[in-house]
Amino acid sequence: MRGNKYRTLRLCAYALLLLVIFLIQHSRGTAVQLWRATADAIPFFLATLALLEGPYVAGAFGFFAGLLQSLHSTTVEGMSALYLGLFGIAFGLLGAYYLRPVLLSVLLGGAACVLLQGVLRYVFYYALVYKMDAVTGLKELGAELLISLVSGVPVFFLLRVIFRRFQENES
Repeated sequence: MRGNKYRTLRLCAYALLLLVIFLIQHSRGTAVQLWRATADAIPFFLATLALLEGPYVAGAFGFFAGLLQSLHSTTVEGMSALYLGLFGIAFGLLGAYYLRPVLLSVLLGGAACVLLQGVLRYVFYYALVYKMDAVTGLKELGAELLISLVSGVPVFFLLRVIFRRFQENES
């Protein structure tokens, strides 16, 4: 009974942190930008969650984060919920067998998600709708990856602090 209370508190703390991260990266004047690209810390949040809590918690949070991103986006595809949810599940399953919950694993997983999102965004949106050339798309993708990696480090440590704080009390 006591463990369920701490698990609920831990999941609520994760949800609050996800909302704070979303608001920071999408509010006017607070988003970190480089060459018109903005930092995206949500994939690193999901990668950390997948390694600490497992694939299904990360998938649920990924679905919720994707819904938030789809509601905020001006595009109409709404695919963010699907691929962030699937990323959380897939990376959690991969992490359960092959990865340890360390910073390098999180950075690699988050970077893979940022790259996949960037390529899909370029191919299905910028190239088709705006006729953006590949060099500009590659420059924006590189800038997004660079600043997202930097923003992923504090997210990893914040989630690990929340996990350890409530994990110690569970036993």
